[in-house]
Amino acid sequence: MQRSLSVVTRSPEETRILGASLAPVLLPGDVISLSGDLGAGKTVFVQGLATALGVTGRVTSPTFTILHEYEGRYPIMHLDVYRLDSFQEILDLGFEEFFDPRAVVVIEWGEAVEQLLPRRYLRIEMRRTEDPEADDDRLIVFKPRGEDWVRKVLSMRDTAEALLDAASPDPSTGSRFEVTSPTRDDGSTRKEA
Repeated sequence: MQRSLSVVTRSPEETRILGASLAPVLLPGDVISLSGDLGAGKTVFVQGLATALGVTGRVTSPTFTILHEYEGRYPIMHLDVYRLDSFQEILDLGFEEFFDPRAVVVIEWGEAVEQLLPRRYLRIEMRRTEDPEADDDRLIVFKPRGEDWVRKVLSMRDTAEALLDAASPDPSTGSRFEVTSPTRDDGSTRKEA
């Protein structure tokens, strides 16, 4: 298992900033899987990423259409497999054909198609925090699959730290990110700074 990187965003705008921070390290052929409950911020994250890649149009959830294609620095294939009822339905749609090596592919509810994802991809898990007073807070965990994704995520962290601090009325004095090392043989994890 690879290291993971987690951060809490405190508003939809911070979630967009996080998406935008990932854009500079993306290349055609990259695949990103987003998972999380309804309203966790998956589409908001994609909005930031797409805008930073030069998409000028409106970015919305493809829940009812399954796929939105956007033109930016690279083409973006934005899929949402939430409404698909079965794995067979996904296969019948020709899901593998959506992996255009000239495009960045972002899949909402990607955990439903994990068996079809390439060996190297970025899994991002998003969920509301448990603080009832913080409706907009989201815990976002980056789980890179493959060494190239580990490097990309760590590079993204530096950009995100600077942008989140610049956008915050109360800049942090330390890192907002937490790195968790790979699982040890005994099943425990080790946290890093």
